Amino acid sequence: MERNNERQELDLLSLLQKLFNFLYHILKRIAGFGGYLLQITFRYYYLFLIFMLVAVAYSYYSTHGPRRVYEAKFTLSMNDGDSNLYSEMISSLNCYLSDEDPVGFANALQIPLTEGGKVCAVGSRFIIEPQDSTLRIVIATIVSDPNVFPAIKTALIDYFKNNEYLRSLNLVRIASLKERERLFKKDIAEIDSLQKIEYFQKTNEAGVKLDQKLVFKTDKQMFYSDKLSLLEQKEAVTKELTAKSEVVNLISEFPPSTKPFVTMRDEVVKYTAIAFLLFFFLCLFLDNRKQVIDYLRKK
Repeated sequence: MERNNERQELDLLSLLQKLFNFLYHILKRIAGFGGYLLQITFRYYYLFLIFMLVAVAYSYYSTHGPRRVYEAKFTLSMNDGDSNLYSEMISSLNCYLSDEDPVGFANALQIPLTEGGKVCAVGSRFIIEPQDSTLRIVIATIVSDPNVFPAIKTALIDYFKNNEYLRSLNLVRIASLKERERLFKKDIAEIDSLQKIEYFQKTNEAGVKLDQKLVFKTDKQMFYSDKLSLLEQKEAVTKELTAKSEVVNLISEFPPSTKPFVTMRDEVVKYTAIAFLLFFFLCLFLDNRKQVIDYLRKK
């Protein structure tokens, strides 16, 4: 028993020793690579400075003047159509932007070129409202001038509303809702008429004798639950007719922030990292150029 315990302890110590040796070699390699980076940076410091200055200069260029962009978002409830159709409509707009065709983009939204030419990108994502499973679309616009956002927002909303297919779906849905509302009103009116004693009095005139107290009591038991259910369904339909009468409805909007969508700090971090990678590969080539040239000269 004691020998087994001693063997297990030795195995555990051996395993820990191997783990520490492995970590030591990893850290040693990392430290060696870091030292090599410092060496080549010091050896080719003039190249390093050139790459870094170019990266910072380009970062400044890409975040100033007409290249400074702002982001604004707004959310729409999609009352007609599905997410695929809306996604395709947004993609078709982005085709104009990716092709650098501001005229086509402005024509698609039926806005002046002075406004359409200041839109850099249009993006979308879809969310489902957990309360009523309503599908919503969040549209993000990237613009070079935050003052054009209200016009772009209105144009995008009209872009969906004026789509012929979505308009036809809207007309069918509204007609169906109005017919349901009419039928609910009719059924509620019939129940109301049944609740009136005059209705039963007219029935009595035809030769049917009923006790009024018994009729009133039976009426409440028979029709109260039905009427309550009909009223709730009619209220839901009326609410939908009022709140969702259009193809889409604006739920919320987030105007452009005064802070640019892409800041110079973000660009400096990105481009200096890229510049350092290029600097590193160039240094590798310079340190091993003789071997590389000899290899390329081999037949």
